[in-house]
Amino acid sequence: MKNTTSSFSGNYYDANGDVLAILTQARHYATVTVGDQAQALVAAVAGKKIRVLSMALTSSINGPQCYLRSGAGGTQISELILRNITGSTSAMNYQRSAYYPIHLYETNVGQALVLNCSAVGVASVQVVYVLV
Repeated sequence: MKNTTSSFSGNYYDANGDVLAILTQARHYATVTVGDQAQALVAAVAGKKIRVLSMALTSSINGPQCYLRSGAGGTQISELILRNITGSTSAMNYQRSAYYPIHLYETNVGQALVLNCSAVGVASVQVVYVLV
């Protein structure tokens, strides 16, 4: 096993101590529908889990409540991100970040990262993730 305790280098390591590529994906949904969005936030990768390190979500005024799923119709893996402030004059901006080596969310092996919404609206999501 490689030494991963020396100093913070901005890298993320797998269980064997190998450096993993840190990836990012931003997706704007001009019109979210009720339920799972047809276009995955991050596409599935055969034999890999998507491990989310940080995320930011912005949704429309009085827009939908959202959460992340492991695969379409799959398990809810994030907390419910609420957007139910009636009469608000600004869009919701939600951000969350994990500290190394902790992660926020993780899909099952071979499943996409999917956004699920409770109502029609507009949403933009950005995630930083690694494939494990």
